[in-house]
Amino acid sequence: MDPRIEARRNDVHSRRRLRVWITIGLVAVLVAAAFGISRSPLLDVDEVEVIGARRTGAIQVAEAAGVELGTPLLGLDLSGPRRAIAALPWVDQVRSNRTWGGKVTFDVTERTPVAQIPLETQVPGEQSWAVVDLHGRVLQIIPTPGVLPVVLFGPVPEPGGWLSESALPLLEASQALISLQGSGIGPISWDNGQLIVDLPGVGRAHWGGRDNPRGKAVALATFLARIDLHCYEKVDLSDPDRPALTPIENCS
Repeated sequence: MDPRIEARRNDVHSRRRLRVWITIGLVAVLVAAAFGISRSPLLDVDEVEVIGARRTGAIQVAEAAGVELGTPLLGLDLSGPRRAIAALPWVDQVRSNRTWGGKVTFDVTERTPVAQIPLETQVPGEQSWAVVDLHGRVLQIIPTPGVLPVVLFGPVPEPGGWLSESALPLLEASQALISLQGSGIGPISWDNGQLIVDLPGVGRAHWGGRDNPRGKAVALATFLARIDLHCYEKVDLSDPDRPALTPIENCS
């Protein structure tokens, strides 16, 4: 082979190898730079913001999330913090977001209480009250009763726990009757398989099935506004369009 041709071929091979090594070097530099930036203060958590946690409190939500300031944003998995926040008693839903400016935001939607359940304490004569939502989640234990309808039910777990499914019809009735608080409505309970609402005097409202709780509440409100129920032992709300009254004999 002509020495000049062989020299030219070797020169071409050398240039190719040089370009390969230059490319590898540039890639390594870029990877190292990206890694360094991802671990630098430019791309870490500078602020944790909590929205909507009026009952729970922003501090408790942030503590449950466990996202520390200075944590690198790249690779930060927010699914675990969301689950931890969702386990807090008042929390219904939680959404998260992050910005490359260093802010992590948790947007919390809280549950709505619909009933309060009296609890016996270990001190004779004292009671506490469990506040619960429509789905049976125990939200809070309070030392004195609030303004919500009273539901008689047990057992009641600690806040964050759930009542059994048999409590749900009582809670649906309670939600419908919230607007009637202060009008003489008594406790809501089960009695021999019947959903009962205690009324002024000795009367009781028989709620019937789970259908149309709003209509039943409206029918009961109409009776309370127009009729002295002290002389009636039963108000049948099974069909709210045709409620029935059972009077007490010789009552005046």
